[in-house]
Amino acid sequence: MKSNTKIDPLKIRAYRNSFVMQVHSLLWMGFSQLECSRLSDLDEPEISGLICESIAAIFDNVESPGWVNNYEIHDDPPVHDPNRQGKRRRRVDLKIISNHFRPRQHFCFEAKSMKSSKSVSAYLGKEGLGRFLDGSYSSDQPIGGMIAYIQVEDCDSWCSKITSKLDKNKHKIGRGGSWTASTIVSTLKHTYQTSHKRNRPLNNITIIHTLLDCTKPT
Repeated sequence: MKSNTKIDPLKIRAYRNSFVMQVHSLLWMGFSQLECSRLSDLDEPEISGLICESIAAIFDNVESPGWVNNYEIHDDPPVHDPNRQGKRRRRVDLKIISNHFRPRQHFCFEAKSMKSSKSVSAYLGKEGLGRFLDGSYSSDQPIGGMIAYIQVEDCDSWCSKITSKLDKNKHKIGRGGSWTASTIVSTLKHTYQTSHKRNRPLNNITIIHTLLDCTKPT
């Protein structure tokens, strides 16, 4: 029997905000266990894989907070696409899923290494942010995440480079959706938010950008 009960939109919004906060808490919890000295020379898939393994260990730790029981994480999972099957399917770098309610909430992260003059273009290009804008990732979700692994220079300099290219090329930025500092969890010091228009029938999407310092300690 179908239920006619309508869920209060305010409760939906509150749950989504809590979901995004806990997803980024998991990201920090996993990343903070890694040695930065190991990360500066690694490629993106290796860093993403280490973060996934670290978060999986948190799920198995009896001393972890109880709320982590509602989550699962996947490293490089294939993305469902009716037009692509098998090995032709695209793969998102990290996906965190909440089992707290149905339908389950999915949060996709696309990650890029920031270490060369081409890194910003890769971050904002077709195989970076573009995957969210064209609906390849998070087609049924209102929010997604980009991760920048900062391997040279510092987070502030890369933030300036990303915002400069965003301001120049727009990348379907919606009204009031420009690059803005956004505190999701206090332990993540470099998080930002943008909002983007997408072609119908897709809904517009908000992207949370997280810059993680992977440089060698000086």
